[in-house]
Amino acid sequence: MPEARVIVIGAGIAGLATAWHLQQRGVDAVVLEAADRAGGKVRTSELDGVPLDVGADTFLGRMPWAVDLCREVGLGDDLVAPATSRAWLWSGGHLRPLPEGLALGVPLKPLALARSGVISPAGLARAGLDVVLPQIKPRADPSVADVIGGRLGQEVLDRLVDPLIGGINAGRSDRLSMAAVAPDLFAAHRLHRSLILGLRTERHLGFGARFWSPKRSESVRITTKNARETEEDTPLFLGLRGGMERLTSTLAAKLDVSLSTSAAAVARSESGRLAVTVRDGPPIDADAVVLAVPAGAAAALVRGASPKAADALDKVRYASVAVATLAYRPSDVVHPLDGSGFLVPRVDGRLLTACTWFSSKWPAVRPGGLVLLRCSAGRDGDERISQLDDAELVDRMHDEVVEALRMRAAPVESVVTRWTDAFPQYDVGHLGRIDAAERALARELPGVRLVGASYRGVGIASCVRQAREAAQHIRTA
Repeated sequence: MPEARVIVIGAGIAGLATAWHLQQRGVDAVVLEAADRAGGKVRTSELDGVPLDVGADTFLGRMPWAVDLCREVGLGDDLVAPATSRAWLWSGGHLRPLPEGLALGVPLKPLALARSGVISPAGLARAGLDVVLPQIKPRADPSVADVIGGRLGQEVLDRLVDPLIGGINAGRSDRLSMAAVAPDLFAAHRLHRSLILGLRTERHLGFGARFWSPKRSESVRITTKNARETEEDTPLFLGLRGGMERLTSTLAAKLDVSLSTSAAAVARSESGRLAVTVRDGPPIDADAVVLAVPAGAAAALVRGASPKAADALDKVRYASVAVATLAYRPSDVVHPLDGSGFLVPRVDGRLLTACTWFSSKWPAVRPGGLVLLRCSAGRDGDERISQLDDAELVDRMHDEVVEALRMRAAPVESVVTRWTDAFPQYDVGHLGRIDAAERALARELPGVRLVGASYRGVGIASCVRQAREAAQHIRTA
């Protein structure tokens, strides 16, 4: 294999996007991938010949990163918004509409919250105290539960915030760092006495998104020209016709990607460049190396040259999730499925964490005219899915779907995908640990960068943002 200026280890969306942005800047890059396919957790399967996303099926549409990438690689005309954005909660045994005016579960419209019936009168009264309670001196890195429970009460935390934030991260709100998983909420908490009033103010000041600066302890707002109009006119989420894997396969076809090529270590070579040791092959020299792999894999690669970085990376924990797409005959569906699906609060103890009404969200995806429900289970602290085989998992999920939606019969087909140790947990202190790993790498392996869902943001858009930043840094270094 020829030498390259940059070696990217990992051909998930973060690694592929990094190589793409480097290539666009005139920098040679080679992507090494241990698996026999590119794409990582972006995966599109098939059901009766119809493409079916079994990983992420959307990305944030109001942030430019993933949208711009799709347009750059020629997929701009295939961007499509879900047919519906209405969502529900299966809470306390009742299916209730998710209230309007939520900011990651924080209710900004009290009347809409009251009408939804999700929160009891006592819970509503407790949430309302947020606007009169004195500001509590913010801790440097509180958990989501610390802030939400203190400001709005346990019921809002359990019934609204934990299903949304915890669902996105497959995590626990009492362990997740608010600065890492909800920087908008954390900024409002730091800057304003009331969380609700602060979030209203922040939204009024500018429609955009915040992310926690990787180098400074402050929140940075990303806005675009005419941001208010952009947010109002652009769908919150976007997908791709034919499935999300079209993005990663299109990228891989335009890049130098070596599949079934497992990197073993990254070290400094005698020439002063970086050297990537490849199993069953000679070392490859490079001027820079991008580790676009999970934190545990990155730790193993740098342990010999930077043990402090490896120790910090080893502290990132992971949760496992199982996704089962259940296909039902239309005649067996009783509920109108007028929305994108429902979330399930952890406090109710269900196996299900969410159920996407896939055929309502994506009307074109109806193989053989069947109605598809995409059911998710598994999160931090709940390992029941590991004790069930695929058939048992489908049966358990179907039983809960029957309870929620009154289905008349069992699914006629199903597709099960297991994402084992695939969801990084941004525990309290997460950003500090990533900072420590990056400082150690800067000292001991300068030129090595970390990119991907394990580090500074989950989701396709966040991974693409990190990729673009890494490419820009390498280009100007």
